[in-house]
Amino acid sequence: MTSVVESLPAEMRSLFAEVIGSRDVALLSSLLAHPEPELAERLAVEDILSTEFTTCLQADDEPTRRGRDIDNLLGAFLLQWPIDLEKGHPASG
Repeated sequence: MTSVVESLPAEMRSLFAEVIGSRDVALLSSLLAHPEPELAERLAVEDILSTEFTTCLQADDEPTRRGRDIDNLLGAFLLQWPIDLEKGHPASG
């Protein structure tokens, strides 16, 4: 079984673990133990990464390098596990 974290590109895993783990240890533990995130977990990851992204903006509102990395990480996560709220469940990933 490949975990959610292991399914991400190798170069993004440590940043993912750092950001998610610093905000929600239980969520990170679940994502390390399961092959696919539940809808609530997908929404939580989106919220955490989006919030972290906003802390990485320069005075001109352009993202820092870390901000770009987090934005790319969020994109990779949502590409793998899309969120389809219209149907009330995640889109198949």
